[in-house]
Amino acid sequence: MKRIFIFAAMMMSLNAMAQETYESAQLATEDLNGTSRYIGMGGAMEALGADISTMHTNPAGVGMLRKSWIGITAGATIQQGNGNVNGIFNKTGVTNADLDQVGFVYSTTTRKGNTLNLGFNFKKNRNFNEVLTATNRLYEASASTKSAIGKIVGRYNYSDYLVNEVFNAQISDGETAGYAVADSYAFSSINDGYIGEYAFNISGSIGNRVYLGLGVGVKSVHYQADSEYAETLLDAFDDYRGDLSISDWRKITGTGVDVKFGAIFRPIEASPFRLGLYINTPTWYRLTCRTEQSASFFVDPNNNVDVQTGKVLVDDTYGNSTKWDYNVNTPWKFGVSLGHTIANMFAIGLTYQYSDYSAIDNRRASIDTYDYVDGWGWGYTESYRTSYSDNVMNRNTERSLKGVSLLKLGFEAKPVPEVAIRLGYNYQSAIYDKNGTKETTLDTDGSYLASNSFTNWGDTHRITFGLGFKLGPSLNLDMAYQYATTKGDYYPFEKMTETSSTVGNIPVSTEVKDNRHQLSATLGYRF
Repeated sequence: MKRIFIFAAMMMSLNAMAQETYESAQLATEDLNGTSRYIGMGGAMEALGADISTMHTNPAGVGMLRKSWIGITAGATIQQGNGNVNGIFNKTGVTNADLDQVGFVYSTTTRKGNTLNLGFNFKKNRNFNEVLTATNRLYEASASTKSAIGKIVGRYNYSDYLVNEVFNAQISDGETAGYAVADSYAFSSINDGYIGEYAFNISGSIGNRVYLGLGVGVKSVHYQADSEYAETLLDAFDDYRGDLSISDWRKITGTGVDVKFGAIFRPIEASPFRLGLYINTPTWYRLTCRTEQSASFFVDPNNNVDVQTGKVLVDDTYGNSTKWDYNVNTPWKFGVSLGHTIANMFAIGLTYQYSDYSAIDNRRASIDTYDYVDGWGWGYTESYRTSYSDNVMNRNTERSLKGVSLLKLGFEAKPVPEVAIRLGYNYQSAIYDKNGTKETTLDTDGSYLASNSFTNWGDTHRITFGLGFKLGPSLNLDMAYQYATTKGDYYPFEKMTETSSTVGNIPVSTEVKDNRHQLSATLGYRF
């Protein structure tokens, strides 16, 4: 017997919705991307400037271009990762090709020798493409136990509700599914999509020592995640009872806007040494999320009698589909950078950026409708989307996320004028607190509709290498290679206990890795 129930109508009645900490964090983070020259130098060009990619961090860097420029960047990313925990192999992996950047800068010079540049650039800020798998043993814990505890204490998310419905269909009225013991779990997810930024820039120079820039970024979110969690359940005699499967599909789309301010100074007129400063406002996102969730119980046909109740067990499935709107405001970003060149043969750049991810503002969105009557007696209705902070979820964000330091170091050498060799290092401290957790029992809709699993990713290290070739008086070809590595702890669900019956449900974490290789090439033309 198989039954599927759709609860979309019930969920659509909740017109004020918010999102969850771990989902919001994915929208606030960015990859190292842009032109191949920018990547090859580890992104450390916020003071060196003269590259269109600085439009997305320090817009004053574009003001250092003395000629108009147009260019396009394409590349491929290979994601590889693996781990081995308790003898069980876990891996991640995906390969995809991308159009990473396309843009132009129009440069003019005033009578006094100052520059005024106007620019536009599209860049992939975030690549969501990822395949993640994790398997491990479970010791006196399970997602089914989590759902049972949630029912007892009256705090559970929608996945727990579906799991309870599946188990309640198996046993007599008035009883719960009990604390089913699970032997092991297996998780797999496929994520895809990107955040693209359309950046508009006005910048220029005052003399040859001060450069100023202002930029506006319009971001487009395309994110989709499809995951499957399964655990092997045992009966009271530790015999195989069946499998619990929880599926979660979600798609997030929307747009965001931010503003960027930047400046570059040459403190000493006779020296090419440069100091750069920049501030990026939060990105103000307006988003829509669609989800489909289901829970299924697959019974062992050779052991389909519940030893506690004597009832014959059968396969069963319950599901729901929801859609809601919400807002997220990402944190401010503050950066300082240094740059120096030597005889047009060497260049070195250093950038430090700080952003407090614990300050992400998850916001509940609602549609307010107003009726009006004009001077002619005609009536009409207008609707406005408003939002306000979800303080319950934001407290979880403060506990689970941290302030993040981003350090960039880049070096360029030109052994001959037609060839450039570049090296870079890029370090980003951990966004997630090692004790952070996805709380699915909070009194907020963002928690209620969240998936169970989460990963606390650690520091990210990026090493880059690049080459540049002058193909003619105006044409350049740049190439770059980037290696990025991150480790994290995957949790199938949050720790949850029920003190009155001294029942604990503590999951076993699994170490996962995200190792990425990126190749890119930029063709640029100056005129």
